[in-house]
Amino acid sequence: MSTTNDSNISGKVTIYGTVEVEEFEPWQKRFEEHYPNIQLNFNRRYVYGTPPPMAQAVMDETKKGQDTADVLIASTAPILQMENLGILSPHNFDNSILSKYKHYNDYWISVLAIPTVQMYNPEAIDESDLPKEALDLTDEKWKGKLTTHDLTLGTFGAHWLTKIKDLFGEEKWTKFVHGLAKNKPTKFGLFDDLTDSLTDAKTPLAVNALHHDLIKAKAEGRPVERLVLSDLPAMSTSNAIAITKASKNKEAAAVLVKFLLSDEGQEMIGNSSHTVRVPGNENVNAKYSISNILPDEEVVYFPDKDAYPRTQSDLDLLKEHFS
Repeated sequence: MSTTNDSNISGKVTIYGTVEVEEFEPWQKRFEEHYPNIQLNFNRRYVYGTPPPMAQAVMDETKKGQDTADVLIASTAPILQMENLGILSPHNFDNSILSKYKHYNDYWISVLAIPTVQMYNPEAIDESDLPKEALDLTDEKWKGKLTTHDLTLGTFGAHWLTKIKDLFGEEKWTKFVHGLAKNKPTKFGLFDDLTDSLTDAKTPLAVNALHHDLIKAKAEGRPVERLVLSDLPAMSTSNAIAITKASKNKEAAAVLVKFLLSDEGQEMIGNSSHTVRVPGNENVNAKYSISNILPDEEVVYFPDKDAYPRTQSDLDLLKEHFS
């Protein structure tokens, strides 16, 4: 895996990330087998808030002249905020890498895909009663039966809904938002709570859930199925990886980024036995790659590169309707 030039690089790389420590450990072990001269130091950090706590830590540490993160791994919504705050360093991703990815810009690239789906509890909803298209969710018969990721946080749910505006157009999107709000979906900040509420039949239909939670719940024998709506394609956000402007070891940081984006790195992520993770490379040879879990579907990625200001402008409307 290591190239002659990369194997000569040494130093310490500090990573702030939202993945579990236990999840990162096998990544670190594999990386350090290839690059024994580069020591990784992983710290789990959170991103909900404005600015994200992860970003605040980098800014505070940089201001004090302290060592800070070299690499950040977080969902794309807060990564976009960090880009806007000027925390990230431009990174020239190699074209041989970029050709395998669909979700990236000059500052970050998708190391993990996070497909979102609609799902339902088949023990609580008869298949013949299921919604067929998105506006069916606005029917009052679903009042009190829906759950969604909290659309007022300005993170995953808000960016998901902003992207739907591009697919539906303003008029249909506004009708969808108003109708969905009238049905008072139960909001959750944590996806585990959303899945629990659905499988316990408290709210038997989830509007924007995570595909890997669907996979895990089905493997556990819980009552859950995917709901496919005719006008809402498979969609995905990402966990992005980026190098900070304040990094004191950008060379070694770039080696880690390149490894995690390589075919070996992506296969390692997508074949994890610890948890279900979807590689950012759709077609890598891995159990949980998008080409395996969503075959023959054209996935729409969100947020877009310019989505942060657009989502912020939609947020007042979402807070008004879903608070």
